[in-house]
Amino acid sequence: MKNQPFYRHVYEFLMESIQTGKLSPGDRLPSEKDLCNQFGISRITSKRALELLAEQGYVSRFPGKGSFVTKEPSKPDRQINNSRIIGYVVSDFSDNFGTRLLFAIETACDELGYSLILKRSRDSVTEEAAAINSLINLGVDGLLILPVHGEHYNEEILRLILAKKPTAFVDRKMRGLSAPSFSTDNIAAARTGAEYLLDLGHRNIAFFSGPIKNTSTIEDRRHGFIDAYAAKGFPINEDFFCNDLLSLWTNPYYEKNSVRRDIERVKAHLSAWSEISAAFVAEYNMALIVKAAAEELGRKIPEDFSILTFDSPPSIAGTPLFTHLLQDEETIGRKAVETLHAMISAPSSGLPPAEDVMFPAILAPGLSTRENLIPLPNA
Repeated sequence: MKNQPFYRHVYEFLMESIQTGKLSPGDRLPSEKDLCNQFGISRITSKRALELLAEQGYVSRFPGKGSFVTKEPSKPDRQINNSRIIGYVVSDFSDNFGTRLLFAIETACDELGYSLILKRSRDSVTEEAAAINSLINLGVDGLLILPVHGEHYNEEILRLILAKKPTAFVDRKMRGLSAPSFSTDNIAAARTGAEYLLDLGHRNIAFFSGPIKNTSTIEDRRHGFIDAYAAKGFPINEDFFCNDLLSLWTNPYYEKNSVRRDIERVKAHLSAWSEISAAFVAEYNMALIVKAAAEELGRKIPEDFSILTFDSPPSIAGTPLFTHLLQDEETIGRKAVETLHAMISAPSSGLPPAEDVMFPAILAPGLSTRENLIPLPNA
C-alpha cells in the first residue's frame, strides 16, 4: 500500500467514501486545495485523483463550482490500473548517469497519473526498434527515448514522428526530427570544463571520446572544447584528439577485450604525444579507461596528469574521483515528462513546438585535477 502513488491513496479514499455511502450522488467532494491540506500533497496530485474519478464516471467536475458525485456512474467497472502509460526507451543507465534521470521521470509520471514502462536498448539499433514496437503494441500514450549512439537514427523513430505519436527525446538532440528534446547544453558545459583545465596551466590537452559522427552529444562536447581554446586565444592541436574508443559503443558493454583494447589505444596515444598533460574525456566510464592507461604509463594523477569528464556517481562522503561536469538529470527528466504530458493531453493542432531545450551543467572539482598546478615545462 505504501508504495502506491500518492494520487492513488487519495483516489481510494474518495472511492471508499462513495462506495460506502459517506458521499451520496449529488454530494460535493473536497476541493483540490482541501485535499492538499488534508493529505499534505501537491495540487497536481489532488487534481489527478479527482480527474481519475471523473474519467471513470463516478464524479462530474464543474469549473468554479467543484466536483460532485454522479448519480449514475458511466463506467463503474473500470479499474484503477487502466491508467495512462508512458514508455521510456533508454540505451542503458548507471550511477554516474541515467539513474537520477530515471528517478525524475518516474516521479513526474507518478504525479501526472501515468504508469511508466522501461525498455533498455543496450545501445543496439535492433533492440531499440524492438523496444519501440513493443511499447506501441502495448498501447502507450507517449514515448520518451534516449537514442542509441550511431551514424543514423532508427527508422522506427522516424515512423513515430510521421505518425504524430507523442514523442520526446532525452539527453540527445535528434537533428531533422520534429520532436522536442531535453538535454544538457553540452557546448557550454564542455567550454567551461576545457577553460578550467586551461586556467590550471594546461595547454596540451587530449580529447577522448567514441566515434563522433552524427552523435549530437559528443559533437557538441567536441565543439565546446574547441571553443574554449579559441576563447582563450591558444592554438589547438587536433592531433591530440582520440575519438575511436569503442568500449561503450559495442555490445555487450564493457566486454573485457574491448576495454583492454581501449586502454592500449589510450596508452599508444599518450606515448605518441608525450607532451599531453591533461585529458578531457567525453564520458565517465571512458575516463576510467584513460586513468588506467595513464597510470600504466607511470603518470601520477593529478600531480603530472589531469583528467576532467562528464558526470560522476554520487559522492556520499569525500571528494569525487574525477573533476566533472554534473548534468541536471532531475530537471531534464521532469521537463521531458511534463512536455510529453502536454502533447498527450492536447489536440494535434496544439502540440508544443519541436524545440531543443537545454540546461546548464555544473563544474564539480574532484581528485583528478590540482588547483595549484604549476604549468609543466612542455605545456
